[in-house]
Amino acid sequence: MALTVSLLDKLIDSDPTTREEKDFPVSQQHMLNGLLRDLESMLNSRIGWKNIHEDFLEVRYSILNYGLPDFSSMPYSSQDGQSQLCDIVYEAIREFEPRLRNPHVQISDEKNAIDRTLRLEISATCLIDNDIHELKFNSEVEPVNLGMKLSRAK
Repeated sequence: MALTVSLLDKLIDSDPTTREEKDFPVSQQHMLNGLLRDLESMLNSRIGWKNIHEDFLEVRYSILNYGLPDFSSMPYSSQDGQSQLCDIVYEAIREFEPRLRNPHVQISDEKNAIDRTLRLEISATCLIDNDIHELKFNSEVEPVNLGMKLSRAK
């Protein structure tokens, strides 16, 4: 799927005094900012604890499963916990962000003895104007509320 303006961007009316609809497409940077916003929102959404019966395949891929499970009790200071967190983030991106292809999630190699913030590197490809672009994002797991801050890697 090519990168397009998200539904949220289409619904936002930045100038409610004007009755004319603005044309799409918008700039490539605007679309990338929208993608970053949508991805960060998804990674900060939490799904419920109820297990969905395996016979209900469509429900597994519905809004009921949008986001990440609560990982506050996950031992993400261990190698296994970090690997599990990467897998969870990968699955969420694969299932709910069709604008990104071939996602890859790994723990950042950037270590600091004082700062114990867990950092993830997310990379994927995206089709923009019929060209495939490699996108890289840095994510920080906030230690207090376990929210994720996302930024584009430089």
